This record gives sequence, structure tokens and C-alpha cells, in this order.
Amino acid sequence: MNDNNGINSPRAATFAQKFLLVTEKCAKKFVGFFGLGNSEVTVTLSKIKGRLKKSIRPAALEGIDICVAEHCNMACYSCNHFSQLAEPVFADLAETERDLKRLSELSGGNIQSIMLVGGEPLLNPELPEFMRVARQYFPGSRIQIITNGLLLLAQKDVFWESAKKYNIVMTPTKYPGINWEKIEERADTFGYKFDYFGFTENSEKVSRKFCLDLTGSQNIKKSFMRCPLAFCTVGLDKGRLATCSFVFSMKHFNRYFNQNVPVTEADSIDIYKAKDMQEIIDFLNSPIPLCRFCKSMGTEIVGEWRKSEKTIDEWT
Repeated sequence: MNDNNGINSPRAATFAQKFLLVTEKCAKKFVGFFGLGNSEVTVTLSKIKGRLKKSIRPAALEGIDICVAEHCNMACYSCNHFSQLAEPVFADLAETERDLKRLSELSGGNIQSIMLVGGEPLLNPELPEFMRVARQYFPGSRIQIITNGLLLLAQKDVFWESAKKYNIVMTPTKYPGINWEKIEERADTFGYKFDYFGFTENSEKVSRKFCLDLTGSQNIKKSFMRCPLAFCTVGLDKGRLATCSFVFSMKHFNRYFNQNVPVTEADSIDIYKAKDMQEIIDFLNSPIPLCRFCKSMGTEIVGEWRKSEKTIDEWT
């Protein structure tokens, strides 16, 4: 059951989704034209987008994130996947394939975007195989690899050939201090062009703070509704879907800082027990118990991009 007083008419929901898509495209053009990428304007727009998405009852899932590598070769301030705290762990290919097959059956292959993320996904030596299975079960979806780009020059030909063969969109975040011109030249030898993450192609990368409330004192409905991540960054992990990345990555925070922020089965949904896709979507578009521990101010810009010091105050 959806806890939100959203749009329940299928026709109205479809119209609202189309309106939201057009509005988002216009907003991106506005931000790009005036050079406002990675500014407080984009923060506000992402929060508005998240709230609008939660106000409709969608019949299709916009996208899912598959974390193919928990760890990372960078250490970004206040990473919302806690990747700089994670021990090296890769997703299981066979398990991921089973989950994608199940989701394809439930959705009729109708999921707009499949994102292979991390951590840093290029650390996973089986990444071309993840590209293959994602495309196999979602032939019409936009499949992206979200990467920091540091390992792009080291990739073998099979990586680029697989990306071309399976029509994978490479989405690097343009971090400072990296020779992007050389990386683009390498990609160009395979006829490959990047779609840079966010507005980083033309704007400086900034650092943002993702805030937790370790006392669990937040109102879950208010926390969910104002959150720019909930229902916008749906995660898939071991046969379960969750409305945000914290559900599956909080274990890294708890282990590293010896905390006990509770994550239970009530925070995610088993895709093998769900009767249909609408049940899954309704669950994902509703608050979860973990929302009590999130201040939902996750896109506060704190300045130019900085490295993590791996101290707990980066999230509190």
C-alpha cells in the first residue's frame, strides 16, 4: 500500500510522468545554458523532482542500481554508498542474472534504466558479463555504467567492445586532476562517446553531505518525502529491492564506526515473494523504518570536491 496521497488514476499518473519527464529536460537545459551545474539550483531541482515522483502512482519502475563492486579506488567525502569504508566485495554474477530475469518477468522488461554502480564498477573483472546479462533481460532499457573514470585507460579491448555490442552508456563523473582528454581519445578509437554524470562535463565537481540521525528521531514520512534519493535511486541486492542506497550499504558504516543503525527486512522487498510489479513499486514509493535515521538533506553542497577523512562527522 502506498502511504502517499498520490495520483491513483492510471491515466492521470501516465500524464504526470510525461509532464515530469518534459519538465526535467527543460530544467536540465536551463541549468546547462546558465552554467548552474552542481549549484544550489540543481540541489533544489533534484528535491522538487523527487517530491513530484513520489506524488504519482507510477505503473513502471524508472530505474534500478546494481552495485557490482562495494569498494572504490577513490575516497570521496560523505559517499552515500560508504564505499571508502567498504571492504573489497564484488556482486555475484549468477545471482544478479537470476534477479534480473525475475525483474524482467515481473516488469515485462519495462524498466527505463539499469545502472551498474559501485563503489567503483570498473574494479569488477566480470563487468563485461554484467553488461551482457543486463542487456539480455532488458533489451530496450538504457544501461549505464556510473564510474569515476580512473580505470578507463587500463581497460582491455573486450571492455570497450562489450560496451559497444550491448549499447552501454558510459557515464563518468568528471573528477578534477584526471586527464580526461586522453581518456576521451582512448574511447574514441572504439567510436565511443561519454555521457558525463550530472553536470560535471562543464561544471566543477563538488562535494555533498549525506546526513544521518544516529538517534533515529526523524519522522519517517517527512524524511521520505523530502529525500532526493528515496524512490530515485532504487537498489537491487540479493533478490531484494530498496528505495535508496543506504539500505544495502549501511553495513559498511556500522562496521567501520562500530555503530548499530538497524536495517531489517522491512526496509526492502523480496522480488521473489512479490505478486506483481505494482506491489514492488508501491513498496518502494513508501517510507521505510530506516527513514527514521536519515535527515534527508543528502544533497547539501559543502564546497569543492574533497577527499574523505573517513571520520563519522562526514555523515552526522
